[in-house]
Amino acid sequence: MYISSLKIKNYRGVKADQLEASPFTCIIGENNAGKSTILLATSLFFSGTSLGNSDFYNEDEPIEIELTFSDLDDKDINRLSPDHRERIKEITEGDKLILTRFYNIDGKSDLRCNRWAPKDPRFEKDAVGGILKGKKGKEILTGIISLFPEFSNEFSNVKTQKEVYEKLEEIIINLPKEEKELKLASLPTGIDNSIKSLLPEPIYIAAVKDLKDDVKSKESATFGKLLGILLKFLENSEHIGEITASFDKLHKFLNVIRSAEQTTDERIDKLRNIENQICSFLSENFPKSKIEIEIPKPELKQVFTNARILIDDGVRDIIETKGDGIKRAVTFALLRTYVEQYKEQKRETAEAKLVGAEESSMAEEPPLEVSEQPYIFLFEEPELYLHPSAQKILFEALEKLTEANNQVFVTTHSPMFFSPHSTGTFVKVIKEYPPQGKPYGKFLTVNLLKEIGAKDAFQIICYENNTAAFFANKVLLVEGDSDVIYMKEVAKLLNPEWNFDAKNIPIISINGKSNVKRFIDFYSFFHIKCFCIVDSDALIEGFEKFVVSDGIKLEREKLLNKLDEIASVKGAKADLPATKIKELVRRYKWKERYNKLKELGLKVKAGNALTEEETLEIDSLFIEEENNLRRRIFTDKAIEIPEKSSLLAELRNQDVFILSHGAIESYYPDGVTGDDKPTKALNAVKILKEHDDCRVHLPTIKVGEEALCELEVIFKKIFE
Repeated sequence: MYISSLKIKNYRGVKADQLEASPFTCIIGENNAGKSTILLATSLFFSGTSLGNSDFYNEDEPIEIELTFSDLDDKDINRLSPDHRERIKEITEGDKLILTRFYNIDGKSDLRCNRWAPKDPRFEKDAVGGILKGKKGKEILTGIISLFPEFSNEFSNVKTQKEVYEKLEEIIINLPKEEKELKLASLPTGIDNSIKSLLPEPIYIAAVKDLKDDVKSKESATFGKLLGILLKFLENSEHIGEITASFDKLHKFLNVIRSAEQTTDERIDKLRNIENQICSFLSENFPKSKIEIEIPKPELKQVFTNARILIDDGVRDIIETKGDGIKRAVTFALLRTYVEQYKEQKRETAEAKLVGAEESSMAEEPPLEVSEQPYIFLFEEPELYLHPSAQKILFEALEKLTEANNQVFVTTHSPMFFSPHSTGTFVKVIKEYPPQGKPYGKFLTVNLLKEIGAKDAFQIICYENNTAAFFANKVLLVEGDSDVIYMKEVAKLLNPEWNFDAKNIPIISINGKSNVKRFIDFYSFFHIKCFCIVDSDALIEGFEKFVVSDGIKLEREKLLNKLDEIASVKGAKADLPATKIKELVRRYKWKERYNKLKELGLKVKAGNALTEEETLEIDSLFIEEENNLRRRIFTDKAIEIPEKSSLLAELRNQDVFILSHGAIESYYPDGVTGDDKPTKALNAVKILKEHDDCRVHLPTIKVGEEALCELEVIFKKIFE
């Protein structure tokens, strides 16, 4: 089983919202947006810790934290006591269980479920509890009949409050359907105490603990808890029998042992002396009363809970007294050890099953299958105090935790903590600022298990190492590394405020305009605004990669016709440079076309006429020459084309910036050299830095009647 959905209402900075979850859920967003609130709310669902007024978004309304548990099966239900296994099915829907932690405005809470409950408010827990409060014996009967006089016969034999609630359950089941409605109601009687064994156990690992934040410190997992889940592996140790026997021996020394056959007292003398003295003093006032001291037998769980970690870093002391850095490193080590121990246990269990297969087959009744109680790890900013390689190792450990049927929620600012292979869900928390009232966090869920297109795009983006853009509100997409280098530096030269790094606007190299749609589509899932700068070739080829209006597509067709018309008037010759020919030859499809041309040439040589279709095939071979001619006309500074200026302006309004002068190299100052494209871009920046105003060395475009620096026009749109 795992948490598949979380709804939060009125808790801290969340007004009301919900998110989907998966075995590995990554929560991202700006600081103070509400990422930690998701982890705290999840932890509070299990603990029910009392809250103060400051924890309510609106102090006059209750807090509701609803979790949906999916993939619930019999192995999970078998963790409940036998008498509760059928009762839990009353509130499940298929393989789903929906529970809500409901906080009243006094900060106290109870666990509730969605079930068919009476519309009559008299049946509500508060109403019944108010009537029964402080009552005993006949008072209970009198009180409940005063509330439900029409059911006096049904309550005639009740003597305890427990019997009242059990009888109410029967009455509710038999109520007509029209008197019921689906709403939040109390859990079936008795289940509220045992349901913890069915649900996962939360392990909250906070970031830097803020001592002023009382709830956070209460919900934070102690190192003892983390160590406790590791020490559970001792339960299968070969020495566990000896440990249990020693507990029995200790119990014998501290307690009177009673059985059906006899009672034995082998307690240590000092304990008996203490007990006799107490009894002697008590008998002075109550002669017939006796006292017996009973000391519970220790259990492994109790021993493990009290375990501590001591660190000797020059001063030997418990881990809680050490610095945040070493605490984080110990947490890291504990989680990795858990993963390794789990692998070892899994291997040993598999071997034991093979050995015991024959014995199991001879058993009359197969043992009841019970799955281990899973954990949900709520990890806040796991990257803290870890260098990148250690972050990657920790992510792999967290990934492995989910293989043990555990669940992981992380909040993070590091792209090291997700991958397209294991991260099932992203949740981006966005701070909303309404015109009136308090701001609140909104959840944007992207489920990669459902959004297959998003997952495919994410794999490409991760491969290109551009995941840092997830933490931005805007990104600029460019074709290559030289664009990244040049754009970032030129923007600052034009205006010191246009600093891509300071403004958290990543410039992303997409390795060619063919990837532009894929990147835009993916970032749109996270409501990240995308700008893109591409060379003018994008208008000639690959324009279908841009999502634009039909009007813009029509304008492009008019521009291409205009370019062809100008070429025809000027008598410009269509040819290809040697570099372009080499590129075409490398293309497999172009080779196929070339071979087809040879075949058709031989047909003509043999005196056979070509069909219309074959003639069109020959024409298609020379499309590259036609496109190259269009590029030359388009980038010719001496030719003024109104259709060009109009179309580029329309595209700029759509956040698509097509460079009017060709590729980025056309925007370098004169005299730039370099062995490769990135070096050439760096050298171009150095030259521009030598001038007081780099605008005079950059190409201009016509905006209305004014000639403006084209890059300045583009950057202004991005930043302002």
